[in-house]
Amino acid sequence: IGILIWFPLPPMRRLPLGAATLLGLYAAFYRAVPLLYLLVVFVVVPLLALGVCAALGASVAGGVILLLVLLLALAAFEFWWWRVGCYKVLSEGERSEGKLALERANAELAAANGAAGA
Repeated sequence: IGILIWFPLPPMRRLPLGAATLLGLYAAFYRAVPLLYLLVVFVVVPLLALGVCAALGASVAGGVILLLVLLLALAAFEFWWWRVGCYKVLSEGERSEGKLALERANAELAAANGAAGA
């Protein structure tokens, strides 16, 4: 299903590719990022979803309130991240250096693969 969502339109492909590039950039600077990513995506988020489902089963009003609080917390984090946070983690200079290093490495790989295929 994911391929049907992200693959058909070229602009849609840029979103997961950009996210993966950014995750790789942070992982190159901070070794704990992959572990944190795995814990958040495969432990914390499912536990939160399970908690919301359990709260909705116990009390619809309580579940809706919990869901709204979690969505508000996510919105606050996103606002902070894009306004201030991401540049505190990696400065804009470090981000551009990392992107340039990635482009150089990709060019070297492409050149090596071209030479090996010839």
